[in-house]
Amino acid sequence: MKARPSPVVVVTLMLVLIGVGSVILQREIASTITAALLLSILWAGGIGIAFLLYARSRDMVQPVLAGLLAGAVLAGGSYYWFSVRDDEVSEDVAMAGEPATAPAGGGQASGGKAAEPVVNVEVASGSFTGEDGHDGSGTATVIDQASGGQVLTFTDFDVDPGAEVEVWLTTGPNETSDRVDLGNLKGNVGDQQYEIPAGTDLQKYATVVLYCTPFTMRIAVAPLKVAAA
Repeated sequence: MKARPSPVVVVTLMLVLIGVGSVILQREIASTITAALLLSILWAGGIGIAFLLYARSRDMVQPVLAGLLAGAVLAGGSYYWFSVRDDEVSEDVAMAGEPATAPAGGGQASGGKAAEPVVNVEVASGSFTGEDGHDGSGTATVIDQASGGQVLTFTDFDVDPGAEVEVWLTTGPNETSDRVDLGNLKGNVGDQQYEIPAGTDLQKYATVVLYCTPFTMRIAVAPLKVAAA
């Protein structure tokens, strides 16, 4: 007589199938967050029904139901944490026109005139729009710092939250391979800034893309336009 699989094995297999299938659907098929959520729910429901029918004939209904409930609680908690809960930051970002430090020589130029302070200069800027079913707003600005180096600042910034969102400079709003990686998004709400690597060609990498790597989706993009001289 063939040995019957234990409830633990059955429930584990069910949850693995639900989890792996959901990730594949979200990464490879869904193009928006709404589609990803709907496909995941349909997939989990189909797998759950199949395993309940199997469990009914083998007196395992209660363990399978308990596994489905635990999976639903875990999935719901993860969705809230990564896709609903705001992560707010408030950094003191560089602004165009701000002086870096006091001018050398006590602020006096030759001839006794006050020296012009060295200030930060705006290089380019653009507005965020949400992508792939997400909402987004705010301004992305490239600042040439008087103290040296360039930074990318986000101000009046508010986009939908996401899991492991990265900040990229790319060659276009739909480009995800040819890019300059500026690191993980610090928060989905609030002012923040990122260092731009020296030598970055901002004529080429002229679009900011916020990209959710686990689900291969864009959260928001901001095409940059060179500031008027």
